[in-house]
Amino acid sequence: MKVDLHGLPLSEAKLKAQIAVGEAWADSSSKIELVHGHNLGTAIKDYIQSKSGLSDDMMRIYPEIPSLILSDKGLGSTVVKFKRP
Repeated sequence: MKVDLHGLPLSEAKLKAQIAVGEAWADSSSKIELVHGHNLGTAIKDYIQSKSGLSDDMMRIYPEIPSLILSDKGLGSTVVKFKRP
């Protein structure tokens, strides 16, 4: 699953990323790719990749989802993998 966030305001990108990760977990997906872009600033990328960003928000909103494994795919996207029990 791939979700395009680039070009969105940060608040909207945060919400869309949180919902997409929650849905991917619920659908038993092993990973999701969040496309944040790489030429027009790093606010969305910083939110996704920061420990105090997406990972913390997901622990607060969806406590049933274990810690996320984040990998910078380069060229403006981050792959989020799930640690499934």
